[in-house]
Amino acid sequence: MIGTAPETPDGSTPPSPSSLLLTDSYSEGPRKVVVVNGEVDYETAPVMSAVLRDALRDSAEGVDVDLTAVRFWDCSALNALLRLRREALAHGKTVIVRSPSRVVRRVLGLTGTSRLFRPSAIPSPRP
Repeated sequence: MIGTAPETPDGSTPPSPSSLLLTDSYSEGPRKVVVVNGEVDYETAPVMSAVLRDALRDSAEGVDVDLTAVRFWDCSALNALLRLRREALAHGKTVIVRSPSRVVRRVLGLTGTSRLFRPSAIPSPRP
C-alpha cells in the first residue's frame, strides 16, 4: 500500500515520530525555555533540533532546555544538544539543561558532557 505507515507485528500502525516527541517553548526574561517531552532519537532529534535553533535565534542570552519528561535519549539527541551549544557559544549565548530526566542524566554522565550544560559553564565575557 502506498502512502500508509507499515504495520507492527500486532497489526496496529506505529505512532508517528511527532507523536513520540512534544515540545513547547516560552520566554523567561532574556532566555527562551524549551520543554521537551517524549522520546528523542534518530527520527525525532531533527524535530527537537529545529525547535531549539528557533528558540536560540529568538533569545537574547540563550536557551534553557527542560528535559524532565524525556523518556528516551540517545546519541542523536546528545549530538543535537552539542551542536546547539556550539552555535550558541558562537553567538555569545548559552545552553542550560534544566531538570534532566534519569535517562538524560545517565547519557550526559556517561559521556562526561553534563558539565557543559550547567549554569556554571557559562563563559565569562572577555575584556
